[in-house]
Amino acid sequence: MSTRRAGPRPRPDLSLYLVTDTVLCGDRGVPAVVAEAVAAGVTCVQLRDKTLDDDSLVALGRELRQVLAGTGVPLLVDDRVHLVEPIGADGVHIGQTDMDPVEARRILGEGALIGLSTHSVGQVRAASALPVGTVDYLGMGPVWATATKAGHAPPIGPDGLAAMRAESWLPAVAIGSVKAHSLAALAGSGVDGVAVVSALCAADDPAAATRELRAALARAGIGRTASAGGASGKASPHRVPSVLSIAGSDPSGGAGIQADLKAFSALGAHGCAVLTALTAQSTQGVTGIHPVPAAFVREQVETLLADVRLDAVKVGMLGSAEVARKVAALVRDRVDCPVVLDPVMVSTAGSRLLATDAVEAVCALAPEVDLVTPNGPEAAVMLGAAEATTLAEQREQAVALAERLGTRVLLKGGHLAGAESVDVLAEEGRLRELRAPRVDTRNTHGTGCTLSSAIAAEHAHHSDWGVAVGRAKHYLTRALQEADGLDIGAGPGPVHHFHPWW
Repeated sequence: MSTRRAGPRPRPDLSLYLVTDTVLCGDRGVPAVVAEAVAAGVTCVQLRDKTLDDDSLVALGRELRQVLAGTGVPLLVDDRVHLVEPIGADGVHIGQTDMDPVEARRILGEGALIGLSTHSVGQVRAASALPVGTVDYLGMGPVWATATKAGHAPPIGPDGLAAMRAESWLPAVAIGSVKAHSLAALAGSGVDGVAVVSALCAADDPAAATRELRAALARAGIGRTASAGGASGKASPHRVPSVLSIAGSDPSGGAGIQADLKAFSALGAHGCAVLTALTAQSTQGVTGIHPVPAAFVREQVETLLADVRLDAVKVGMLGSAEVARKVAALVRDRVDCPVVLDPVMVSTAGSRLLATDAVEAVCALAPEVDLVTPNGPEAAVMLGAAEATTLAEQREQAVALAERLGTRVLLKGGHLAGAESVDVLAEEGRLRELRAPRVDTRNTHGTGCTLSSAIAAEHAHHSDWGVAVGRAKHYLTRALQEADGLDIGAGPGPVHHFHPWW
């Protein structure tokens, strides 16, 4: 049975990642240990046995595939790319000395998951520079010395793990003698989960050991398991983060509130919405705008805040100076979570969308938020300068705007020419460049809305802005790559927000 797929792949839950060891599983056998561990909360399984020949590994892999059927837990194969298809596995995990990830992606296609081991900051940087979509996650370690893998790289320790994690937006799992009692030392590292071997394969009771690890992950705030109710497995009242969009409506569903809610949902967040304007709009343009009174915008926000705990806010089209001033006051006085501002002033086509007084009000709002995401023309308006036409000018304007506003700035590079789309993140005097191949498609309606809302949703899961921005850019790039598969309207259509699923 082949699992090779031409379409997009879902994002795996890496919270508790089991790497099998046939010797440690002993007489119980690998399938029995995996079955117990998955039933108790393991979220991802890697079949690893360097001693088995191909035929024996395929036979064991097929047994595991049957164990995992219907659980939603992916099965990956260690190293042997050529066995993914005969096993029917979901993907492969490769090391630094195994097959090149780009070649593995070429062989397996877009539907397979690919993980890559990294042991240093340099290797993480190299992995992050691979073409978008090559690698789905990174293994980082070993955190501590381990007896389950001979000849492993020197231990990096918790501080080394945090340093590696800070260099990449890719999902990451920590590996290397990770035990329940040691997870507290990894709190705040930013990893999405941990990979374990002996902690489960050598356990007398794999199910009990799994529950203990889940509880420890929850206490350390690591992975999706951290908000899934700990050892009890019962969902907590705030298991899923809530993210609010304050923006206008787009009846065509490609931009505005509609795009924001789709991005929130696609990235695992509950979406809330406060409307600032109704539009008569299609893929071919806007024929009318009906502003929502500023007092009613305020009433919407305050009513929501009285009931719903928010983890992030995205602010988009505000429409008028009065609404912008009202939202600025709300952000300053009432909102107590991170805020992303998409300063909707100039359309992709270059049309001014706000009157001068409204532009000034949005500029006054910007210092109150945590991240501003202008495109090239918007940055020029906010700086009172000519639009950047080179990457060097883009870098200069990102720094200048961040200094002027006193907050982070992500200056998007979609308006520049070139084979790559480069966004520049200016944060606390540091510049990060986020690169992706420029996608050849006319279906770009709502890209700015989608990126800013994706950043807000990702930051609700992760505390590092670089990680959140990188993941959001990856999500948008994939959504653009799949946009031509939709057939929406006669004009520039929307990106495919739900590309991982359909």
